[in-house]
Amino acid sequence: MLVSKQFLKDFAYLANRYEWTPDEIEDIKAHTRAYPVEMRRYWTNLATAYRAGYEQTVANDYIRLQTWCAQQSWPDPYADDLVNRSSDLVLATVERWY
Repeated sequence: MLVSKQFLKDFAYLANRYEWTPDEIEDIKAHTRAYPVEMRRYWTNLATAYRAGYEQTVANDYIRLQTWCAQQSWPDPYADDLVNRSSDLVLATVERWY
C-alpha cells in the first residue's frame, strides 16, 4: 500500500503516543490495509486533533474525537479530512508501507 510521508509521520506519532507494541502495530497496519480510506483518514485526523490539543481525560468525561472536533468547529473526522494534505498526496511523495 502506498501512503504519504505525512501519513507515516502521523502513524509514528500515534504509535509513540500510545506506546503500541510491535505486534499491535502489525495488527493495526493489517486493519488499515483492509480498510485503507477509512483508516488512513482516521489515523491522520486523530494525530491532527492530538497536535491541536485533543485529550481524553476524566475532567472532560473522556470526550470522543467527533464531539471534540464539533466543539472546535472542525468537520466530522470520520467523514472528512481535518487538514489539507494535498502536497503530500502528490504521487512523487508516496512511499510503500509494509
